[in-house]
Formats: sequence, structure tokens, C-alpha cells
Amino acid sequence: MKIAIMGRWNATCGISLHAELIGRRLNKMGHEVIVFAPSLESANRDWHHKPIDTRDEPWVYRVYNETEEYNYPYGGWIKVDALLEEDYDALIVEGYHRFPIMEFSKVASRIKRRATLILVVHVGYLRDLIPYMSIDWDAIVVFDKRYVKELIAPCKASVLSRTYIIPYPHAIVDDDIMPFRPAFAKDKILFITYGRQPLQEYYDYIHALRRISERYDIAYWIIRSDHELPLKDKWIVQWVMRPDIMTLYSFVMGSDIHLLPKSETGAVVVSSTVAQILYSGVPIIAPDTRYFETIPVDERGYGPIVKYRLGDVLDLEKKIVELIEDDELRKTVSENARRFARKYSDGNVARMFEKLIEALAYEEKSALEYLNPLREDALAWAY
Repeated sequence: MKIAIMGRWNATCGISLHAELIGRRLNKMGHEVIVFAPSLESANRDWHHKPIDTRDEPWVYRVYNETEEYNYPYGGWIKVDALLEEDYDALIVEGYHRFPIMEFSKVASRIKRRATLILVVHVGYLRDLIPYMSIDWDAIVVFDKRYVKELIAPCKASVLSRTYIIPYPHAIVDDDIMPFRPAFAKDKILFITYGRQPLQEYYDYIHALRRISERYDIAYWIIRSDHELPLKDKWIVQWVMRPDIMTLYSFVMGSDIHLLPKSETGAVVVSSTVAQILYSGVPIIAPDTRYFETIPVDERGYGPIVKYRLGDVLDLEKKIVELIEDDELRKTVSENARRFARKYSDGNVARMFEKLIEALAYEEKSALEYLNPLREDALAWAY
């Protein structure tokens, strides 16, 4: 099949990562993939979007301008001819709150006459989903049942009947990646954080590590995509770069503990950072916010990741020390992480999209029921 994806690409955000993971995996599975991406000029106006240090593939076309959040769902533009000139069997639209959805709605029916039209929901609030509901999608994909309960259920029954659960994919990389451990971390316990989180999201980790640094020889390696943070502790080392996923894996695998900052939100969200790097097996510590609520942990907060109570630096300090001191605990967390990542691997998720597209094309009801949350057990949970 020839499958088109419309959304961000080669950028430091979860929308882009989702498209890249399923797009590249579908390509490896033998499908022809093309990508309709936004102009970098328009996308870079969003705080979350920064292009990574790589070049677009030859089958990536930058054909639309994103709108501004304050103007959404209006604004932006699309090179309509670029969408209509290509011949494809399905178009997967990564739906987010800067996508020019009102412009896309003008051409959606023409695309639907010749290709299966699928929406992937990245928005976390109902207000941002409603503009997408003016389009007659063949399928609406959400990542888990929270999206069904909080976003889809309030919509019309016809929307619910076309909704399918396909989890956010986890990156699975080659096991022969060589870990990179920087020279400054020699004979030290190395913590790592990468991304572009606001300074305040680091506060818990900084406070806890200041206490831990009194007992252990540590280094905290912070990799930022734009600029350094105003942190001057002698055990903090900051690099400014936007590495690709293979380099990230090398960096994280060379570290001892991955500290993942994320504040609380009222939106329905997932952590693309976890999906990107969990397979490394390096223990991730994260606050118990909505970004991680679908990742199961025991009553102590241990599972594929380690959760602590947001703002509770004593709980955080305790768990960091437990990971430092308990080799068997680190091994268990690592094994759980890799097992969880394999369950929701990019390969498994890409095959689910493949199955969905084929089932919609041939109206295979049994295959569609496999992904549809309208099963009796799912309905009971959703409502």
C-alpha cells in the first residue's frame, strides 16, 4: 500500500515522534510512505517544536503552514495541489492544536473519495477536538481509554462508533548500540535528562540531587535543545544539541538513571519521551502526573518506570538512593521497561495501523472490532 502521513516530522515533539515511528516502520514493512509536513518557519513558532539535527527524507514534502494557538482552528494554509497530486491508499492525519484544520476541511471530502481518511488524536482537551469533528473520518485513533472517556464519549454516537484504540508506539532500536559515557562522569553516578522542559520542572530533581551529592559522587548531564538552564551546581554539566534517536539511546544507555521532568496537567496526555527511550532499559524516574498514569506500577511506585509523588523530594530522594544501592531492583526495573516497550513496540503499532487500513478498505468487521473500544468491557469503563 501507499500510505501518506500528514503532520510534524523530524522534530523534538511527540506529534513528530509518533509519525516518524509508524511511518518508518511501515516503510520497513514494505509499504510506500510519503509525508506531508509543515513548514519549519511556521512550526518553529511553537515552543515545543525544534527540528532535530538531520535532513528530511526525499519523500517528505513540507506543504502547509501551522496556525497559531490563539487563532486555532482558523488560520494557516495548505498547498492543496500537493495533497491531490499524489496517489495514496490512506492518509493518516496527526491531529494537534496548531494544525490548519479548517483549511484541511475544505479538501477532506475530495481526499476521502480516493483514500481512507484516518485521524490520530493528539489533542488533550475537548475544545481542541471539536473542530476535527466536522470531517467525516473513516477512523479516529486514540491512544488509550482515557481519550474515549474524556474526549470521544461527549461527542455524537457516530464518532464513538468510528473510534479505535491504537497505543502510542515505543521505539525499538538495535541492541548493538554502543553506550556513550562522557569523560566527566568517570567514577561517578551519572544522571541524565534531555529535552526542553521549563526550568521549574527540574526543581524536584535539583533539590533531591543537592541532598544526594552530599553522600555520593554524582554528575547530572542535562542535554537541552536550545539553551542552558541557569544552574551553577558543580556536578551539573549541560550540552546544547538536538541529537537523533540513535545518539539519544547511546547517551542514555551510557548513564545510570534517567530523570524525566513533567509537571501536572488537566489534559489527556502521554509521554512521548518514555515511548522514545524506555527500551534502553535505563531506569526512568518520573513524577506521578497524567503523562505516566497508564504505565502500571506497584504500591511503592515501581514498574517499567519509577514514579514519585510530584513535589515530594523526600520520596524522590528515597527512590534514587534505592536504585543506587539495590542492583537487583535496577535489574528488575530495566527488565520491566524493556518488556513494556516491546509490548507496545513501533512494529506492533504499525501492524495495527496496517490492519486498520486494510479492514476499512475491505470492510472486515472482525478486524475492526479488535481495535474498537465499543466492546462491552470497554464501554463499561468509558462511561
